Amino acid sequence: MSRWTRRFFRGLSYMAVLGFLVGGPAWLWHSGWISGAVQSVLQATFWHAGKAGLRVEEVLLQGREHESAERITQVLGIKQGAPILAINLQNARKRLETLAWVRVASVERHFPNTIRVKIVERQPMAIWQFESKLALIDHEGATITSKKLERFRHLLVVVGKTAPAHAASLIQTLAKEPELNKRVNAAVRIGNRRWNIQMDNGIYIRLPENGTEAAWRHFAKLERKYQLLKQDLLSIDLRMPGQLIVRTRGDRPGLNRKVTHRKGEST
Repeated sequence: MSRWTRRFFRGLSYMAVLGFLVGGPAWLWHSGWISGAVQSVLQATFWHAGKAGLRVEEVLLQGREHESAERITQVLGIKQGAPILAINLQNARKRLETLAWVRVASVERHFPNTIRVKIVERQPMAIWQFESKLALIDHEGATITSKKLERFRHLLVVVGKTAPAHAASLIQTLAKEPELNKRVNAAVRIGNRRWNIQMDNGIYIRLPENGTEAAWRHFAKLERKYQLLKQDLLSIDLRMPGQLIVRTRGDRPGLNRKVTHRKGEST
């Protein structure tokens, strides 16, 4: 072979070796061979660790009140005797957080043989009624469940498509007048703007879009002074600042009575 030919093949050989060194690992990685091999080694390590005593003997659960323990066990999928190192903690946590009652979860290993599970459940805030269906919601407006709602019948019923998103602020407002709040039966969201409050005797309190808290406090003062809820009223409209528009049960449809109230005057 000529000198030029030998140099050509020698250079070609160097390029082939360099290409393998650079591209070979990448090919092995993308082909899945490396990850498969690593997984096999890990599985063998977990198995031997389990045989040596690092296996699940106890699963401790904290924070459960409403969610079914059986359902948690099923979703968690951790069996007694499984190698403790083989438990995928992140996947277990994600599975737990798919449960309707579970807001936040954590799953931890405590060597040599304990898995500790902590959950924070959603706190029931109100019963949401929409299109003749009832569901339990929490302070974030998330739907928890629509089953076995009888035990939560003491909660406020909020009505309307957008009611869950605004219910928490309304409940805080109503709670600032405890005595009046005890008499609230339901709250109806009107046009995604404001609320109508249904009292226990059927009277509706029409709250304004803005200044809801001030209007509710004002109504509470008037109620303590004049006992409006003992009157034969159908509704009390607080949407106009400084005014109450009342409608009695005997009124003809469309007939309202406007009462202007100023400080120091009778109503």
